[in-house]
Amino acid sequence: MSHPQGEAGRKRWGALGVLLIGTVFVSLITTFASLAYVGGATPMTLVWSRFIGLVLVLGILLRVTGVRFHLPRRNMRATYWIAICLLMMSVGYLSSVAFIKVSLAVVLLYTYPLLVAVFAALSGRERLTPLRAGLLVLAFAGLVIALGQDLGLTLSLDRIAFDVGAITLDWRGAALALIASFGVAAFVTWGGAYLNDVDSRVVNFWANLWMILLVAIFVILRGGLALPSTGLGWIGYAGATFCYVAAMVCWFGSMKVLTPTETAMTLNLEPAISLVAASLVLGEATSIQQWVGTLVLLSAIILSSVLGARHKD
Repeated sequence: MSHPQGEAGRKRWGALGVLLIGTVFVSLITTFASLAYVGGATPMTLVWSRFIGLVLVLGILLRVTGVRFHLPRRNMRATYWIAICLLMMSVGYLSSVAFIKVSLAVVLLYTYPLLVAVFAALSGRERLTPLRAGLLVLAFAGLVIALGQDLGLTLSLDRIAFDVGAITLDWRGAALALIASFGVAAFVTWGGAYLNDVDSRVVNFWANLWMILLVAIFVILRGGLALPSTGLGWIGYAGATFCYVAAMVCWFGSMKVLTPTETAMTLNLEPAISLVAASLVLGEATSIQQWVGTLVLLSAIILSSVLGARHKD
């Protein structure tokens, strides 16, 4: 006879492992997407194909395993706003790298743990202590440091300089990445509650089906699909689609077991992986200032998440 606490512990660690694998896949999406755009694809075409790919995979998987597609009314209604959150994440994040570097898009996306802490506090799920509030301020300072050079701000040990003429950050890319951050934060904070007592794959299936319909309207109005025209573009297109499908399967499968804080903590590994991938594959240059800012941002967020988890326990 297995011990309940031991079984729960194994399930939790298994969920963390699945989420970690999903995080690796998420980290590679924007790098592949950039290759697809160079090859002639557009963000909305890529987003649409990702949703179709995931719905097909989930549909086959659910059919083979005999799982019903039916959801209780409460959970089915939740798939509508979950679809909006995931659409904000996908469209915002993938579109942002058409205007700004992958490394900058990653840093901006990872403002979402700050929003998770605020949303969780406002909804009463977790308490925002003065110490955690201070860490969130520190995390914001890290964000400013990481984006500094693209905002015309240069920091060094002996001076701080600001030059308006040196600003290179495209506001469109920044806005799109922040929209993605908002969508992720809302999903991580409130999505898990609607995965209890139902198969998360079914929720994922319906949410992505709604997104297919929404994006289809946009694609049709904009004149149809824009597919890659080069071999490298197709590699990026296929890679971004596969990584999305694999990441979402892992993400939904782990959220039923993990708390919002645990989910956010594990996903914090993505920026480092994404920065390395962008540097190796795309040849993007990253400065010491950007790495320092990213480290400050993630360290403050992780410490805040740990404090939140201890308080909840």
